Amino acid sequence: MGTLEISQVGPGDPTVDELIKLGKRYSRTLGMMPAGAFREATHWGGLIDARIDGVLVGYALFRLPRNNQVMLSHLCVDSLARKSGVARALVAEIREKHSSRLGILAKCRDDYGLNPMWKALGFHARSRAVGRGRDRSPMTVWWLDHGHADLFSFLPEPELLADEPDLLEAALDLNILMDLHMRADSASAKRSRVLIADHLVGRLRLVVTNAVDRELARRPQVQRAPIKVAANQYPRRTAVASRAEDLFTQLVHASTTGDQQLSPQDEGDLWQIAEAAAAGVGVLLTWDDKLRRRFGDLQKAVPALTSFHVLDPDHVVTHLDKLAQAWAYQPARLQNSAYDQVRASADDEHRLLEFLGKTSGETRGELRDLLRTLAREQVPRWLIRTVDEPAIACYAAYLDGQILRVPLMRTIGHQLSDTIARQLLWLLRRVAQEQGARVIDVSDRHVGGVLTRALATDPFHHQGDHWYAWVIPMCGTSHDIGQAANEIRRLVNAGPGPLLRPGLPSRAAAEIERSLWPAKLIDTALPHYVIPIRSRWSGDLLGYPIQLTTRPVELSLGREQVYYRTHDAKLTAPARVLWRVSQTRRTSAAIVGTSLLDAIDVDRPARLHAALRHYGVLDLPDLEEFADGRPTVQALRFSDTELFDTPISNSTYDRLREQHGGPKAFYGPQRVNPELFAALYKAGSAHLQ
Repeated sequence: MGTLEISQVGPGDPTVDELIKLGKRYSRTLGMMPAGAFREATHWGGLIDARIDGVLVGYALFRLPRNNQVMLSHLCVDSLARKSGVARALVAEIREKHSSRLGILAKCRDDYGLNPMWKALGFHARSRAVGRGRDRSPMTVWWLDHGHADLFSFLPEPELLADEPDLLEAALDLNILMDLHMRADSASAKRSRVLIADHLVGRLRLVVTNAVDRELARRPQVQRAPIKVAANQYPRRTAVASRAEDLFTQLVHASTTGDQQLSPQDEGDLWQIAEAAAAGVGVLLTWDDKLRRRFGDLQKAVPALTSFHVLDPDHVVTHLDKLAQAWAYQPARLQNSAYDQVRASADDEHRLLEFLGKTSGETRGELRDLLRTLAREQVPRWLIRTVDEPAIACYAAYLDGQILRVPLMRTIGHQLSDTIARQLLWLLRRVAQEQGARVIDVSDRHVGGVLTRALATDPFHHQGDHWYAWVIPMCGTSHDIGQAANEIRRLVNAGPGPLLRPGLPSRAAAEIERSLWPAKLIDTALPHYVIPIRSRWSGDLLGYPIQLTTRPVELSLGREQVYYRTHDAKLTAPARVLWRVSQTRRTSAAIVGTSLLDAIDVDRPARLHAALRHYGVLDLPDLEEFADGRPTVQALRFSDTELFDTPISNSTYDRLREQHGGPKAFYGPQRVNPELFAALYKAGSAHLQ
């Protein structure tokens, strides 16, 4: 064999075109992948190639999602170069560059006969799945562990980690529905098959809406039956009729001027948008270029469509991760809204009964018995609602010794269900910390799919019919926190897990801290920074200083935020940050809290706003004003913010800095050592004093 070389493919590299052609040659086993997905992957290092004596022989295409894994989409080796170590070298390169992640996950149909290959590469079968094609072929989910075994005592079980945290629902227009089921040999049908690629299992859910029925009414009777059969193979998302009609009326108004009349086709297009958006679906899928071009103007005119998209299948698959994350988590939709948590009274039983777990087999009598038991035992029951709309979530919680028991927690089908689900779990963590609980025990067997996904992502530990979270109010070494976590597990007979070891990579340490919040590990590779922030931004993002119009942090902002600043090459992510609020007329400068810095994005203001607008806080004109003519700005995505009980004054900081070392001034982000961070955190946290 000649010389084998593995290299990363960067943006603009002409090699991408060669790799796209190679992938198409083996699309039968790899699945369809849009060319744009290859090009997009070059921007964040998700495409590597293999050459023998300069000749291209293979590639690996992969993603780096938020669940701290590497998700392998394609592992391709030219048939002439197989058994030459190419696949092993590609996998080894991924492991070396992304060793801080938990491992590599791949999904493969069993009938491809590749199981021996995955085993030879060191992968182990983790779970089972079903393919997206018509034959619903069985698949195996393969896992290659990176050796962070101790994480699995705190994160969800391996089979739960196989599922990705964000799921995007996309509605099929009639033509794509027919492509997939009734005209397999057409050119558009071959392009539409990108939607049923096996690597999309668990990531993209295809649905239909009532717009299909409206379209069918315009077609000859002979065509209706096969289309109905095809539509019945997908989940149906039904909007409240009045909401869909109101949205349609707004779309018609935005589409016409004067006495202009819409054609039946135009009306059908608007109904597709209205039915999908009103039903809480994130995307309408269509190959109709005219409709996609028109949608930009409609979106500007109709505020309810801010987070909705009309896209072709290629763009959905290429940008699926960003679309799913933006749709699943939209704290901007809650800011300045009327949503709040209201304690349910005896008169609210009929509202709570609307959260019946039909899909999990719960009967109305069972839910009524649970609600009345909670009422008799004086367990507070809470509704998340507005004054004039039905509740979209409910929960009940009470303290039992060191355990916060949660016998009821539900969401209802709504555009904000995923956002509310994440914020409910964050609310429970904060309540547990405030009340001195060390375990959160969610025992509701009918939480539903949205909350199940949120629980697995948060992450909670799944055992039997219970989901547990460990609440460790400590700042210390990995050994001490690991021991404390295992002692707490005994409260619910969860069994001991391996002790944490010092020196964990930064990404692994961040995941551990997220699962054991508010624990802070001080002997890992996680860097620490103090970041100055003006009070005008800290009031909105952190809740300090308190604003006159501030709403509860749990519902108005939630767990994840974004802070824009000028580009600074010092910062790396993941990291831990301390927020230092600048002096104002009313307040002195102080370090007021800490967060996990999850990611750093640098781009033009318009592109950053398009990608991160679901976090809210700044509109595009504000962001462009902030940029002040600079071509790019920096977006810091952070989460798990904990405000200090006692803000750290300049005098307290100087005293601790003299003991542990650290920067004297803060004209920009400054790195601090773990010992100084620990001293500052303990000084500001009442539960550690």
